[in-house]
Amino acid sequence: GHMRWLPVCAVICAVICAANSEDEGHKFFEHRSFEAGNFFVCDQESAASVPSGKIPIIIESESSRVFGSEGHHTTILGLKFLQRYVKKGQKVLDYGTGTGIQAIAALKLGAESALAVDIDHEAVEVCGSNGMLNKVQNLEARLAQNVDGTEGPFDLCIANILPGVLIDLAPHLALYLKPGAQIGLTGLKKRDIVNIKRAFEQQFTFAEEHIELTEDDAHLPDWSSKWGDQTGWVLLVATRTSSNVDKSEMSAHAHGERSELQIFSIGNILIGLLVLLVMGFFPRLGKLKGD
Repeated sequence: GHMRWLPVCAVICAVICAANSEDEGHKFFEHRSFEAGNFFVCDQESAASVPSGKIPIIIESESSRVFGSEGHHTTILGLKFLQRYVKKGQKVLDYGTGTGIQAIAALKLGAESALAVDIDHEAVEVCGSNGMLNKVQNLEARLAQNVDGTEGPFDLCIANILPGVLIDLAPHLALYLKPGAQIGLTGLKKRDIVNIKRAFEQQFTFAEEHIELTEDDAHLPDWSSKWGDQTGWVLLVATRTSSNVDKSEMSAHAHGERSELQIFSIGNILIGLLVLLVMGFFPRLGKLKGD
């Protein structure tokens, strides 16, 4: 399930990196400090200037592949979800951890332990090192293929991943959570809500309201508007029901909803390839004219 989205991610990342290679170098991925609720996220250099009353989260990542240090809208939504729902002593699952920012935030809010999961080896390493920078205890970072559900059950989960991957993961996340546990699902836009709810509704009850960005989130990074429409990001909140999980039935149900997203996957690949071809063509054209 996870692997089918990797070509899309690879193309998108290639387009972003290539677009920035000449004009702005690594600026797109440089560290920034930003606020999210009571949190102040920053690198080590900015850690000495944490605003009064804010909870500092130090995030360092030299890799452009590891998600979470750039203050993306969904990262902020996840932090706001944790601030609202984490209770002391909870066992938290951070699925799609990236830099580990959500897991670290949960521990700073009083969670007893946090399991941070990602498909990327580098993300797992970065998460571990960021945990040490923040001096949090009981943070474990693990590759997704090494998670089988025996680590749970968990009291709370934050999952910030692509919509199609979330749909694939629906039965697994249901197995990992105890009845009554809450989950925050993001990486979504409003157009994805219907499909996500259908995939999860057999084992989860969704809250009527979802978490969105507000006018108070005016600190969002300037770069976000460069890469298309960055409005409409949402986080859905759901509660795990007490019914048993029929994994095969839930997987089949999720697959039906995911099929509606396949066309977007194909479209993303084609658009990405077209952009790369155009970007490769024009520099050559300019060189020929110069000659």
